[in-house]
Amino acid sequence: MATTIESHAPGSLAKADLHPRGRVYPSPVNWNDQILYQLLPDRFSDGREMQRPMFDRHQPEQHQASSRGSWMTAGTRFNGGTIKGIESKLDYLQNLGVTTIWINPPWKQRIDLQTYHGYGIQDFLDIDPRFGTRQDLRDLVDAAHDRGMYVILDVIYNHSGSNWFYRDELDGSPRATMPYRFSPPYPLHGWRSTQGDSIPTPVTRDDGVFPIEFQNPEWYNRAGMILDWEAKGWEDPMNPMVQFRRGDFFELRDFDLEKAEVIAALAQVFEYWIALTDCDGFRVDAVKHVSPAASRQFCDAIHGYAQSIGKDNFLLVGELTDDSMVRGYLDIFGRKLDAVLDIVIAPNRLTSVVKGLANPWEFFCLYDDTTLAGGQRQLGTYHVTVIDDHDMSSRPQKERFATHSEGLPQRYEQAAHAIGLALTMPGIPSIYYGAEQAFDGNQTYHDYRVEPKHEFIDRYIRECMFGGKFGAFGTEGCHFFNPTHPTYLRVAAIARIRNRQDCIGKTLRRGHHYLRETSIMDRPFAVPGAGEVVAWSQVLYIHEVMMALNTHGLEQRGAMVTVDRSLHPPGSTMTVLYRSDWSDDQLRQPPESETVLVEDYQGRSAVRVTLPPSGMVILSR
Repeated sequence: MATTIESHAPGSLAKADLHPRGRVYPSPVNWNDQILYQLLPDRFSDGREMQRPMFDRHQPEQHQASSRGSWMTAGTRFNGGTIKGIESKLDYLQNLGVTTIWINPPWKQRIDLQTYHGYGIQDFLDIDPRFGTRQDLRDLVDAAHDRGMYVILDVIYNHSGSNWFYRDELDGSPRATMPYRFSPPYPLHGWRSTQGDSIPTPVTRDDGVFPIEFQNPEWYNRAGMILDWEAKGWEDPMNPMVQFRRGDFFELRDFDLEKAEVIAALAQVFEYWIALTDCDGFRVDAVKHVSPAASRQFCDAIHGYAQSIGKDNFLLVGELTDDSMVRGYLDIFGRKLDAVLDIVIAPNRLTSVVKGLANPWEFFCLYDDTTLAGGQRQLGTYHVTVIDDHDMSSRPQKERFATHSEGLPQRYEQAAHAIGLALTMPGIPSIYYGAEQAFDGNQTYHDYRVEPKHEFIDRYIRECMFGGKFGAFGTEGCHFFNPTHPTYLRVAAIARIRNRQDCIGKTLRRGHHYLRETSIMDRPFAVPGAGEVVAWSQVLYIHEVMMALNTHGLEQRGAMVTVDRSLHPPGSTMTVLYRSDWSDDQLRQPPESETVLVEDYQGRSAVRVTLPPSGMVILSR
């Protein structure tokens, strides 16, 4: 159901119409039922992939970029992905099992800067023309809703783009950055023009910052660039006056969110986008850099507006890079964030366990419901499970999960089963674009002979999927939308089980998690070590779904796996819902008659599993 919206963006908040355009699509009852897919508009699709060859993983050399230097430079610039391109890939995403699209910021950036990632906003009330139009975004949301899918937009209210210059107090010159100081605020030299010059007053809509209300210098802290990203030992890390809450994020200009009128204006901006696009939630950027009080004011305003128009479960999920702060931003009363991205500890531990580099308990202990954080994860409502994302802020190096896996015989299965683990655990799972094609982006692609400086390393985990000049695996001119890729097929097969509307699907999405003890070579049951078969279950009332994963990447492994004896007495059978070594046809259409016998083993009900390297199986009644 297409809805036509006004093409012209208002220049001021006073002219921003907050009445919904067209239908208001209802929120999902429970966000645990969704599978998120994160993408960067510039890097995902331009809608013209049919004009280019598809990447051949068997002959990757034929697609290699002709110039390493040009490929690297392209990674720092806009590459040409569009909102229309995203819409053209809804079949691809829905067949993968995705139910919710998480779109990185599509807001208008400075035309004189290459902030392709979308976090340097110049006009908060418009879409960047390099991505498309406001109508394109509304069309995408409407098309997703017509399929029963949802759309989450990435929003930033901590800072704006590099839209004005500081005045150097020594020589009066314009400065893009200044070192942090608490007070007094630095003076403003002028607004940034389309040519990157300092001018006293914005002349065109591309100068300075919009809406016009944001052209008030007193709305910014003007404290210079953050130098200390953590609180000092004597500071309260939740205090709004700590440096990392008042300083600029490099050249991005920090708003003074302790002023009520500033936070109200920023909330109104994003209420406007709900009215205009009918989106279903926001991923909120840089929450750590916002005080808990300001966060609550913003979230309360957005929730209140969304509920007033009929979106009763509008999702606000925050990016918070310090787990110790979560309790200050999250609650069960709907006044703060609904959920946080689980990006601090869990991604590295999940990666290490799936690759057989760590004892499984190191990851699964995060779901120990005798702890507050574990109980939160067990419930699943309050956290989004992340493996890869566009920042990889928790990783020692910028690298995707599939990095350095070339020598593994089942590398594509291993990449699929990292996602498969997230799909079969409590929480709202998120897939980062390209993970289903086993993208291996990492900072070792940086050639210091070409660029001696260690700069803009994030680019290597933000590859082009559609055939741009900065293609994945060092390519250009080929696309990666391959629905027959081994990783894609296995992720889709597991997602299909999670998305089932019967008791099995609901058990995976809402059940209680248990790490299962295993027995190897007739030894007593115990939590397995690194590189062995690890097993876990989701249990809901009288239903159990059991997963087993071989964490050894090179060798076959087997084990006897504990299952619930009250649900699976010895002599009963469990049905195989998924097995990673099925044929492509079986992955698409699983056999219904394959079963495994439940045995009485060491006084327990247990099933015998034997899995190939990086193999996985899912069983239920």
